[in-house]
Amino acid sequence: MPNKFEKPKMSDICTRSFNKYSARAAEGEDNYGIIEGVPIVFEQPTDIGGWFEETIARGAISEDVLKDVALFYNHDLNTKPHARTRNKRLSFSIENDGVHMQASVNLERSDSKDFYLAVRDGDIDGMSFMFRVESDEWTGLDTDYPKRRITKIGYVQEVSGVNYPAYEGTSINARTNLSLDSDKQALDSARATLLDSNDEKRQLEIEKLKNANRMKLGGY
Repeated sequence: MPNKFEKPKMSDICTRSFNKYSARAAEGEDNYGIIEGVPIVFEQPTDIGGWFEETIARGAISEDVLKDVALFYNHDLNTKPHARTRNKRLSFSIENDGVHMQASVNLERSDSKDFYLAVRDGDIDGMSFMFRVESDEWTGLDTDYPKRRITKIGYVQEVSGVNYPAYEGTSINARTNLSLDSDKQALDSARATLLDSNDEKRQLEIEKLKNANRMKLGGY
């Protein structure tokens, strides 16, 4: 398993952000502030770059993959985390609708205080997470808009408070080209399993769809 806070290889790390829930801040113990949110949402269809629809299945995540997770701002792994599960300042609970988070941040740290105040004032109101998919199911791979259902998340690298949690009209955040490329690779890999060397027509159709995906990526 890779170091949790190294820059991830985007070939197998995904970033997802939902706007159905907001990050919230409340007063905690002396010199600490409480930040709560739902970074992972179950059973919510999400458009991924216009390439496919994705849903995280209820039951796709276990407590084992949440044992060493840190809280950042905007996925900036080059900064100190604001809270972490192993120091008992970050905790998760798996509920029916998704994974709920509560963090206790040190307000004597200027960066954590700024983060807390921005959440409290509503300047930061989105939650996001980085993770690795261990297993998934695809349907409609021979169409131009297949569906992916994530059935198991292998581990969660981190969770973040984010400025812009969603594209307009969708439930996925604006991601970098590298992250979008990771999503495209996942789709191409799934389609490759359908290729039958004896079925030239199907192979040609899938190659057309892959070429269309490359054109979409070039447009970002």
